[in-house]
Amino acid sequence: MYDSQKKTINSFIENLMTPEIQSVVDELISLDGISTFSHFPNLILVLISLALMWIGKIVFNLFVSYSLEHQLVKEDNKAIAISFFGYLAGVAIVLEGVLEGGSTSLAQEIIEVCIWGIIGILALNLAGKLNDHLILRQFQNKKELLEKHNVAVGVVVAGSYLGSAMIIRSIILGESLGWLYDIVLIVLYFLLAQFAFFIYSVIYQVVTKYDYHKEIEDGNVAAGISLGFNLIAVGILLAIPLRTSFSLLYFLAWFVIGSAVLAFFRFILDRTIIPLEKLDQEIHEDRNWGVAFLEGCFSIAAVIILQSIFMAF
Repeated sequence: MYDSQKKTINSFIENLMTPEIQSVVDELISLDGISTFSHFPNLILVLISLALMWIGKIVFNLFVSYSLEHQLVKEDNKAIAISFFGYLAGVAIVLEGVLEGGSTSLAQEIIEVCIWGIIGILALNLAGKLNDHLILRQFQNKKELLEKHNVAVGVVVAGSYLGSAMIIRSIILGESLGWLYDIVLIVLYFLLAQFAFFIYSVIYQVVTKYDYHKEIEDGNVAAGISLGFNLIAVGILLAIPLRTSFSLLYFLAWFVIGSAVLAFFRFILDRTIIPLEKLDQEIHEDRNWGVAFLEGCFSIAAVIILQSIFMAF
């Protein structure tokens, strides 16, 4: 009787295991990918990346004129915390780009990660300084962050760090033409990208019906979120052409087309997604964080869609 039950169970399992189910089971118990653990020595790059993150914090302290730890711990300064979050995330984005480049040997990759990681960190800190004077140019960021704990300013600063990091990452990942040419091109397109940030901030002021400087200075976090997300979107936008080409015309064309698409998506959001109220009114008068986040997501979506359409050809 036992043998009969065993045969019945085996027959049931055989009938149950169709080719499709068998394929799924084989995939689940497959050893594919285990071979990647043979690259265990490459885990030293993780330690190097952590060390570079620590160096990034030291460099950040050198570029700012205040004690980061004092502001975070003693003053409980959320504006500084948000801006530093943007910076640290930016450092991680830059390092990810450095690690993605790849090299012929582990030793060479370690050297390149260290060199390009430090260059990227310095560029990101310089971008922060430039954007302080170019984007929020009508008041002192330092005073707003340290004395007023202005979260709106912190959000914009974080957005500028993240947007700049996207650009720096793509510049580093671009086709190598030799160390000298690479350095020259990095400097050139880094400065062009920061100038493009400034131009976009002017365009953004024209498109919006409120003075974003005044709103952000007054602590309107919704206005800060709106501008901060737009800076991230512009960073992604400018990073797209730099990943594949160093053509100046290509870069400028992407900026012009992308800026127009961002303005168009903002118009569509205002007329279709929230037709009952005006977008600028929600941000300016009601200080509506939710609407500001929605606008920011629309801006990033616009850039992603633009990339999918044009980069597919």
